Amino acid sequence: MTSTTSPDLTVAERLRAEHGPALTIGADCDLPDDLVIEIDTGAQLTIGERVSIRRGSTIQVHRGATVAIGDDVAIGEHTFISAMAGIRLGDGCALSNMVDLHDHNHRERSATNVPTGQLVPWASGFEAAPIIIEPGVILSNKVTVTAGVRIGANSLIGANAVVSHSTAPDTVAAGVPASVRRHFSGAPVLREDRRVLTVKFFGTSIMEHLEAFNAQMTVQANLPEVGAKVTVEGWHQRGWVHRLALSLRAAHGHVGFDVRNLGEGGATSRDIAAIVETDRATTGTDYDLAFLGCGINDVWRRFQGRLSEAVDLEEYTRHINTMLEQLTGYSRQVVVVGETPFGPIEAPETVTEMNTDLARYNEAARTAAAAHGALFLDVWTPFTAVARHLPTDDATGGVWSDGVHLTELGDTVLLQRTERLLAEHRVINKLLDYPLLERDQALTAYGPLFARHRPTTSS
Repeated sequence: MTSTTSPDLTVAERLRAEHGPALTIGADCDLPDDLVIEIDTGAQLTIGERVSIRRGSTIQVHRGATVAIGDDVAIGEHTFISAMAGIRLGDGCALSNMVDLHDHNHRERSATNVPTGQLVPWASGFEAAPIIIEPGVILSNKVTVTAGVRIGANSLIGANAVVSHSTAPDTVAAGVPASVRRHFSGAPVLREDRRVLTVKFFGTSIMEHLEAFNAQMTVQANLPEVGAKVTVEGWHQRGWVHRLALSLRAAHGHVGFDVRNLGEGGATSRDIAAIVETDRATTGTDYDLAFLGCGINDVWRRFQGRLSEAVDLEEYTRHINTMLEQLTGYSRQVVVVGETPFGPIEAPETVTEMNTDLARYNEAARTAAAAHGALFLDVWTPFTAVARHLPTDDATGGVWSDGVHLTELGDTVLLQRTERLLAEHRVINKLLDYPLLERDQALTAYGPLFARHRPTTSS
């Protein structure tokens, strides 16, 4: 192919002339003569100032996608960057030689994806998710970063690593697949945005856990005198859900957690099913992580003689399956929380009967969770173990405050079991990856991540 551009043009000028407004190149960039840039219709490539790219490198920006390279970025020889959704390199990043960044994969050649059986490599289509490389990251020789991965600021990835899951800032990672080797105290950097996970809780008062509030009682320097009277100014949600939110924020300081607790005191599965339905119709929010727990009030109402409010096992099973069908449709991970047993709320023989019933509801919840691909959190065994071994005069007051609602100790049992489940299944780590979507869906879903790097059209 014969070039029609003047041989006297710089590389940047030649590329600008070739690609027009689809390509933006900042000042003082060092670009090789053999740099290959391919920009399809509706795509955008932005290269910041003082960017250095070595020979043999290729940047492909497919239809509608965005590649944004920040200021003071260095890209080594024979590096390949290919985007169908979007790839972003933060300021000061260094990519060594033969680094590969692909934000997309071929979909499987299933009958659904290739109904005609057409034998061409692209017949099954593609799935995509963005790659975000935060400022100050160093990718060593021959590193591969796969679709959906976000690498935290200042991180160092060792040679030949395959980074298939997101990493925290200030991390050294290496291997295939890459795993964290150590953390360090990183230099300060300005991040463009923050990964935020949305977490929702649906359940009873065990999740809601209201606590009376007065501002004076929360300020250590201004506590009321012993015996003084204070006014309840409102109610705060506390308990194991509140403590789990704090635990997540402490363990993943670089991540934002949007935690919403819709636990409701006295709710049966019938009530919670209505809450789930209303929440989706009202907010339309997709959740990264959703917790669902119910059943204790379904059983308790019958033993209280409130038969019109009681929910039998057949109806409970319908509700739990309906809620899981809904929640798994718009939540990346759902956790079904088994109910804690009843404590000394009635005569021992009555409590035994109540718990026999409640155990059947828990088993129905476990079965439903498995059928819908949700995790099941079994708290019954550890909870009863703690309760059984505590002395009757234990200063903590046991695990129940009234045989149903939990003390701080009971909340701690739930907290620990939840943290263990999340850790065993690497739930939070997996949720930090951007989910793969069909390429056109990915362009729509992840467009906001790249909006500031695309030109705005004036009206």
